[in-house]
Amino acid sequence: MKVAASRDEDGDIDFVEVAPWTILIAEDSPLWRGLVRSGIEAFDRTSIVLEAKNGREALDVLSERPVDIAFVDLAMPEIDGAEVVERVKHHGKMPFFVVISVTSDAQAITRMRKLAAYDYLVKPFGPEAITPVLQTFERVSQRTRILIVDDSGTARTIVARILTHSIFNLEVTQAADGVSALENYARRAPDIVFLDMNMPWIDGADTLRLLRAVNPHVRVVLMSASSDIAERARELGAAAYLKKPFFAGDLDRTVHQLFELRLPYSD
Repeated sequence: MKVAASRDEDGDIDFVEVAPWTILIAEDSPLWRGLVRSGIEAFDRTSIVLEAKNGREALDVLSERPVDIAFVDLAMPEIDGAEVVERVKHHGKMPFFVVISVTSDAQAITRMRKLAAYDYLVKPFGPEAITPVLQTFERVSQRTRILIVDDSGTARTIVARILTHSIFNLEVTQAADGVSALENYARRAPDIVFLDMNMPWIDGADTLRLLRAVNPHVRVVLMSASSDIAERARELGAAAYLKKPFFAGDLDRTVHQLFELRLPYSD
């Protein structure tokens, strides 16, 4: 079992055992099962890899034991991959699904998005295509601390509600002004700060400058309904920006960007 190091709130280093991932490869082609397996094995993470040669075997595995990640080919005998994803979505806990197909069919892609499949890989691809999926799952498996800074309690509640729909494992705290944001950051630095631009007294721009004085590498996402938010974010050196109103998909794209993760459903 792999051991990882982490710091607690007092700054002390703790060593914790990291449980292996259970990964299912559901693919009728031995060649493609081997290629996906080689991509998994190249990643620096202990994993238990299971294989299924058709959809029925895949459903048996998914019903018998917890699976963290499932690579599922859409064109399998007996039960196709799309039905596998749909049945699991309907009946049980969804693993981190990645579907595999020989075509980038728009209708199939739309269906998989609606079923919450994380990504859609189009053949042919190499073992290196597996790495971004595993990198994202590794981040999703960790807790990401979020600080929402906005003088409006209603706005903070809305953003927090949007965050609950994220694929990432988020721990959310809130601050109503720049001073509270700095105090919160000093107590326990969040991974990402979502900062409203238009606040009284200490506005978003000044709060960002103060945060960067504490940590030049702080990840701040500026939020505003103003049309010039992109330009202001560039001027102030923010890590990213979100134009209000925004939704869970916009937020997930931003978090992917901040952690330098490949966006799903992209070439």
